[in-house]
Order: sequence, then C-alpha cells, then structure tokens
Amino acid sequence: MKRLIKAFIVSLLIIIFGIMYMVIDNNNYNNKLKKKIISNTDIKNVNYINKYNDYYIVKDNNYLYLFNNKYDELLKIDKILLCENNKNYDIIYNDEKLMYISDYYKGQTLVYEYYDIYTYELIKRVFVGGEYHE
Repeated sequence: MKRLIKAFIVSLLIIIFGIMYMVIDNNNYNNKLKKKIISNTDIKNVNYINKYNDYYIVKDNNYLYLFNNKYDELLKIDKILLCENNKNYDIIYNDEKLMYISDYYKGQTLVYEYYDIYTYELIKRVFVGGEYHE
C-alpha cells in the first residue's frame, strides 16, 4: 500500500513538473520573439506577438504591425480600426490578409474558423479529419 501511495505521489510530481516545464518553455519562446522584434524594429513596447508562416504579427499600444522574416514592416494598422478581440483569438496573416483564427474540436473533427479583423465576421470555416455533423 505504501508503494502504491509513493508511486502515485511520484507520478503526480512528474506531471506537475512536466506542465511547469511546458509553460516556462512557452514563455521563453514568446520572450525571445519579443526581443527579436524590439532589437530589429522601432517597436519598444510589445503587447501581443505571433509568428505565423514566416510573418510576425505584433501589437503595441497603438498599432498592429505585420513584419516579414527579415523584419521589414509590411503593414501598420491603427488599433482603432480593428474589431475588439473579445474571445482572445490569435491573429494570423493568411491569403494576403490579417484575420483572427479559432480552432476547436467538434466530435472527431478539428474545425478552424477565420474571422475578419475589422468586422469579426466569419470568413471561412475549414474542417480537418473525421465527420462533421451540425
């Protein structure tokens, strides 16, 4: 019985340390991205950053920027023009436009939903794998 309790406690600790490692590693990744943007552009205050398909999507206090992998500014949009991201969707650059993306599972199907960054209207929905039932 004592071995069983010890094994359970050790397993629990391994799971906790594994989760902590993943969170710390993800934070380190985001911090490295921020440092790259700050050192290679004129932006000094990064509120949001996402790297997607060799593009950096960055928000500071006033603007949303799009940079290529060489840190050339491709787009600069005033935040006032953007629809408020109430659901905290990630911002991506796809099909030559910025958009919000949501992903979730509906049964066995992975569903990607793309929303217009200015109006929050659904642009398209993509289903991956499984069978989708409304």
